[in-house]
Amino acid sequence: MHPDLWRFIGFASSIVGLLCYALSTSFNFLFGKWNLAKISVYIVFSFIICLATFFAKGKPDTYSIVSCASFAIMSFSLSRQIHCGFEVDMLYFFLGVLIIQLMKIKLLLGIVAICFSYFLIILRSSLDAQTFTVTDSEYLELLDQNHVAIQVESGPQQSNSDRVIMTKFMDCVEALEQRNSSLVQTISEEYKNAPYNSGLVTDNNFLLDMLPQGIVNDLHEAAKSAMAVGLEKECSDAYINCRRECLEECLTSLLHLGTIEIGHTNKATSLNFMVRRWAVTCNVALKILFPSEKQLCHRVFFGLRSSADVCFAEICRDSTTHLLNFADAFASESDFIITKSIFDTLHDLIPHFQSLFYDNPTMFLVNESITIYNKLREEIGGSCMQKKRMISCSKQAKLVLPNGGIHGMTTEAMRYFKLFCLSQEKWDPVSQEYLHDSDRAETSFSFSPEMVSMLKLLERKLRTNCKNYKDSALRYFFMMVNRRFIQMFLEECHLITYLSNDWFQNNAQKAQENLELYYRSSWNKVVDYLKLCNDESLEPDVATEPMKEKLLLFNSHFKKICSLQSTWFLHKVKIRKEIITSVENMLLPAYGKFIGKFHDVLAKDAYEYIEYGMFDIQARLNDLFRGSRN
Repeated sequence: MHPDLWRFIGFASSIVGLLCYALSTSFNFLFGKWNLAKISVYIVFSFIICLATFFAKGKPDTYSIVSCASFAIMSFSLSRQIHCGFEVDMLYFFLGVLIIQLMKIKLLLGIVAICFSYFLIILRSSLDAQTFTVTDSEYLELLDQNHVAIQVESGPQQSNSDRVIMTKFMDCVEALEQRNSSLVQTISEEYKNAPYNSGLVTDNNFLLDMLPQGIVNDLHEAAKSAMAVGLEKECSDAYINCRRECLEECLTSLLHLGTIEIGHTNKATSLNFMVRRWAVTCNVALKILFPSEKQLCHRVFFGLRSSADVCFAEICRDSTTHLLNFADAFASESDFIITKSIFDTLHDLIPHFQSLFYDNPTMFLVNESITIYNKLREEIGGSCMQKKRMISCSKQAKLVLPNGGIHGMTTEAMRYFKLFCLSQEKWDPVSQEYLHDSDRAETSFSFSPEMVSMLKLLERKLRTNCKNYKDSALRYFFMMVNRRFIQMFLEECHLITYLSNDWFQNNAQKAQENLELYYRSSWNKVVDYLKLCNDESLEPDVATEPMKEKLLLFNSHFKKICSLQSTWFLHKVKIRKEIITSVENMLLPAYGKFIGKFHDVLAKDAYEYIEYGMFDIQARLNDLFRGSRN
């Protein structure tokens, strides 16, 4: 009665239909995610459809009727070949259009269209039933083709409908399994250079974003139907096998270790490389793969919480145990750096273990990670005693540096001190959270006394070592620079809190005493030559000869000391600069004052005796402790 009204309703409906279809899972499954090109094409296509609906004119003819019937049969044929979901909707759509067109021509013709439509629908249902009525042997063969090892009980208690439901579920699992290779490749490419520390951001929806939404929804519907008829174990086993295989392939690709066994590692393979790859894999597993597997489980088994938890536990159990066994195998390694690296990784990841494996099926994984973590902590604590033995008995401790400088024993000890302290900082809050009171008493580790004891042992060894130097100045120089290096290192690494102020004051005082003894045995003698006579009443002629003699002695001894001490070696630039500056502050003012008085006494003749200018003195001093031969 109101064609304009119907034209507007048809136009509005087409807009709603096109918008909803653009957001549907069917569209995403067929054409993938939206991008600018797809949006542009779809807008043009939608505009044409809407205009055609708004300005539609004409009546149905023979060609349009035949085309609708043909398209309906085409859709029926598609439904027999593929199972994407849209082909059945197309069949119903074209059958509806056919009925309406025939009714427009003549009402009685609509009955013919209805009969034709009813025939196709009944035929489709009948063929579906025949397809799913398979024998037990055919069903097992179908499972073999799906590559999922699951045994479904056959017998009178399992009806044909149960087998149909289970087969549908297996089809969905196979569709999910076909995505495994692309998922593994994506994981390998995206995270092969991931940070091996805590810098990786957690992503709970990685798998859901990678998988087509249609697959997940179909799997959920199939799982719900199978669970409803008592096929919970069969569904869980099939799903677990599929996801566990994918997860193991992802971790293997991240490790880059192939089938390397912990106890039979190729000597050419770097342990550091293995540990770094393990750390990267653990971070990706705990922050990306495991959380997203958990999300996927809860989507597939939505409304079936217990089944989702059991599946997630079974999927992740073997992979998690393998990663923890890797850490456990290296817990007994003698290399402290490796043990420390694994310890740090576990420390950062234990909160993720807790957030993922908090229920009964997976709680044992949290306990196992904490057990290995504590074992690593004990290994680090035991390394402190090993370090003491290294300082006492190693060949390096007996090595005498011919040119003085900072002993390798000192450098190595400071390196270990820093690692020990960092381990202690991480252990304190974590251990207090996980250990029982009795465990705390048994495993308590007071680090500060151990550190002081080790420093005292190091000092005794340095004093013993310095006695091998015949030159007293070199002996004091050696002790002074090693003490100064220890204090500077502890201050720069913020390790002062592990030692008392008394220790630092005592060490600084001893370093200053060594510095003064170093001056007394070398530079003080040189400065003594520059001291002027206190009797200012002396005539210039009387003061000339003593000053000439003093200057000659200064030149000789200064040259000798600079030549000798330039062969001494001190690699720590800051300490070398401090010592040179202190010598300059002592020597240059005295030399400047002496040269000024010498000029006053000898006038122009002074230049015949002056060998070094002020800049020459500074240049010679700047060459000290470089290990060079002059």
